[in-house]
Amino acid sequence: MQNMGSALMGLLAGGITGLSTMLGALPILKNKTTGWNPWRSLNLDFAIGMMLAAAAFNLIGPAYSSTHSSFGVSLALALGVASIYGLSHLIHRVSPSEWSVHRRAWLFVTAMMLHNLPEGLASGAALSADTISAANGWTVVGAIVFQNFPEGLATAAAFLSIGMSRKVAFFGAALTGVMEILGGALGGIFTGITSASLPFILAFAGGAMISVTLEEIFAKMKETRMTYLWQKQFVAGALSVIVMNWIISQS
Repeated sequence: MQNMGSALMGLLAGGITGLSTMLGALPILKNKTTGWNPWRSLNLDFAIGMMLAAAAFNLIGPAYSSTHSSFGVSLALALGVASIYGLSHLIHRVSPSEWSVHRRAWLFVTAMMLHNLPEGLASGAALSADTISAANGWTVVGAIVFQNFPEGLATAAAFLSIGMSRKVAFFGAALTGVMEILGGALGGIFTGITSASLPFILAFAGGAMISVTLEEIFAKMKETRMTYLWQKQFVAGALSVIVMNWIISQS
């Protein structure tokens, strides 16, 4: 029964984060990309700061504090980082320019689905974990949702850039959100199987989430060098999670 409850909470978390990706892609259906765009005011740098802080304080922190096996948690954390790095490296070795338009589109879908999987896993594990308060779990989910709105639109726009129609671009972006639903369900199922494995699942999910976030940061740093880490939006995003956690701890 507990396993079923954890799976449902994980599915709920994954469903919310996956839906946010789909909602973010909706503006692409309009005729002009410069027209209606409700996510224009949402800054991706702010969301990246939120995700990095949420992974550190709301996933990795509780993982270390809920077990005496710090080596095992560190290993799970490293595996989470390495798995996403390895998948990303494998995908980038394939040159989309050598493929037809449709194959390039599917390659892009695959890349984004793998990118979204750890976000779903992290949200599902955070919301179904007994060692994390419900409020802290929702903080993780909220950080991912905030990031998914502009990212969903960016994903759909990338489909347009390789020659896809607007409808195909929207459904392609929506398909990547489905992986977050699956990831959320898996995170909930794994945390419900045994409480002993929970710290390692949280650490793996946190490591995967950090790996995805760092990939975004390194891409930004190539353009702005180290100054990106001092961007007001990035710092404000990280501080917002810290403030939310402090408020929660006082209540």
